[in-house]
Amino acid sequence: MKKNTSHLDKYAALFHEKMGQIDPLLQAVLTGHLIIETALDNILTVIFLHPEQVFKEARLSFSQKVHVVRAYGLRKDDNSIWDLMLSVNSVRNEIAHNLAGEKRDARLQQLRSLFMAEASGEMQATLEKEWKRLMDVPDSVIVVWACSLCTGFLGEFEADVSSLRNMIGALDESMNPDRERVARKTPEEAKAKTKKAAKGAAR
Repeated sequence: MKKNTSHLDKYAALFHEKMGQIDPLLQAVLTGHLIIETALDNILTVIFLHPEQVFKEARLSFSQKVHVVRAYGLRKDDNSIWDLMLSVNSVRNEIAHNLAGEKRDARLQQLRSLFMAEASGEMQATLEKEWKRLMDVPDSVIVVWACSLCTGFLGEFEADVSSLRNMIGALDESMNPDRERVARKTPEEAKAKTKKAAKGAAR
């Protein structure tokens, strides 16, 4: 019986096509999403005195991290940049599960619209200078600029919550001078504790 190789050939061709080229959109989405999530993790370690509990027990998704951090914002909770972050996440999830399709295009269009609403006139002018028309700016470039806006906002947000954390530390020192201070942990330290605890529990 002759072996039917049409399906194998189809997927071999798809594999060769997708793996034989660098997809700037995919790279922009995955890298930008990772950088934003890194910023969110940094902020979570500032907000919570024992962030290992958050990383160990809560196991927050990206969108849940956005909402938790947003809830801590002093007069920044209603900033529309949060919607841009969630849109980046939607695009990332869609691209992670589908190589193409109308839903993916719709997510990208939503991201583009939200970015344009956030972008300053100077940003738009810079993009127009390079591509003549804003509608001609590649999706990958829009994603990079959108993620840059999000991380810039989160950088300022982290500075604000760090100041508040320092005030809490100073207050604790004045009220409990004989007690050991609760040191701020990095996300890596908090996650390392999670891995160690998980390993111990498995024995």
